[in-house]
Amino acid sequence: MTLTFSIVACLSSILWLLWILRRDSCSFGLPLAYLFALLLIHVPGAIAHLVGGDVLRHSDLTEVSMGFTAIGALCYVGGVYFGRRSAPRVPALGRADRKGFWSFCLLCGWLFTFGLIGLQKIPSIGAAFNKGASIWMLGVLLGLRAAVQSVDPKRAGFWLGALMVHPVVGLLFSGFLSYGATAVIIVISSLAISTRSYWRVVVGIVVIGYVTLSVFAVYFQHRRAIRNQVWGGAALEDRIATLTDTAADFQWLDLSNDKHLKALDLRLNQNYFVGLASQRIQDGQVSYLYGRSVWEGLLAVIPRALWPDKPVFGGSPAIVREMTGLHLSERTSWGVGNVMEFHINFGLPGVIVGFFCLGVVFGWLDRSAVLAERSGALDRAILFFLPAVALIEPNGSLVELSGGTAAALGAAIAWGALWNYWVRRPMMFRRDWRRLRIPDTASFPASGRR
Repeated sequence: MTLTFSIVACLSSILWLLWILRRDSCSFGLPLAYLFALLLIHVPGAIAHLVGGDVLRHSDLTEVSMGFTAIGALCYVGGVYFGRRSAPRVPALGRADRKGFWSFCLLCGWLFTFGLIGLQKIPSIGAAFNKGASIWMLGVLLGLRAAVQSVDPKRAGFWLGALMVHPVVGLLFSGFLSYGATAVIIVISSLAISTRSYWRVVVGIVVIGYVTLSVFAVYFQHRRAIRNQVWGGAALEDRIATLTDTAADFQWLDLSNDKHLKALDLRLNQNYFVGLASQRIQDGQVSYLYGRSVWEGLLAVIPRALWPDKPVFGGSPAIVREMTGLHLSERTSWGVGNVMEFHINFGLPGVIVGFFCLGVVFGWLDRSAVLAERSGALDRAILFFLPAVALIEPNGSLVELSGGTAAALGAAIAWGALWNYWVRRPMMFRRDWRRLRIPDTASFPASGRR
């Protein structure tokens, strides 16, 4: 499978998925968000090698990996289609306090994201807090979608501002762009489903993709300065000044620019690791894992609070070092990625089955969340939404995906219970007030009047 054909197959998978999700518009766009995030760490690097093979090295490894990525993307979309088939029809819009729900999600999510950071260090409970904080995305997603559909620029501006808080704060206090970028992808993907014109959405995806890569290229050139400020404990004004200088140096992505090509190759080309691991397996330097990391992923579901000595940890530098033979820096995050992990366990069959099953799960969770929201069961919408968001980590390991999904499910149950209590409070207050208020004098018998 040539590199060009693999890139075309990956891009075609997005068009196919869009057609599936937009047929009845019963989707929050979560399957699309995952596929976009997956292709974002594979396709840009492949394109860089396609146009700049004389500048970049290891194009052969990139070509091997892109073959697996294309097959995985197509199998994933097939899984999404299958996962949505058995779901019931879209119900009529049920009564619910939706505006209150949007505010509830936003404020509670921000509280957990920015206000209770220390609790995220507690084993098991911290994981639930971390994944549960993503509830703010549901509030922004629903609020922004409603504002766009009703053509309300003021409300749309508010929700867009709320969306951009996360990436900006992430850059100012962590120095990383990827955390906030995932949230933006999740929210914007919902608009790709609700927008009426299919081709307008396609053009929008192309434009957003190009802008995203342009922003990344600028960030990559300035990331060392940004991180030196953040990690060095610089004053907030100095950090803002650094980000301002970065924005002032904005350049559109230029594939004839060697710096831009190298940036795409270094950080948006997960293919190198996949291709290198595949080559080492073929050469007999390492063996397939035969489900070892899959088993570790199942163990990750058990809370560490119940099993303090659990030998499974989040992160994947060890498995990347083992399968690629590279000496990787301990200070940098090296994700194994879904393509590589499915392949190093069972080869091509692992990629096919793994991505198909992942698509089935996403298709079912996404549609179930929409059906719950439309029927007015907003607590159930949380129950399906948060685990799906936890799965949108295509550069993570199966340990992180399974453990994060279990933690998100626990957080969703708690959020649902809190929302139900919040909804009942006004009703309880009104009932108690009627019991305590002074009765009208007309209700007394005539003999009691003076």
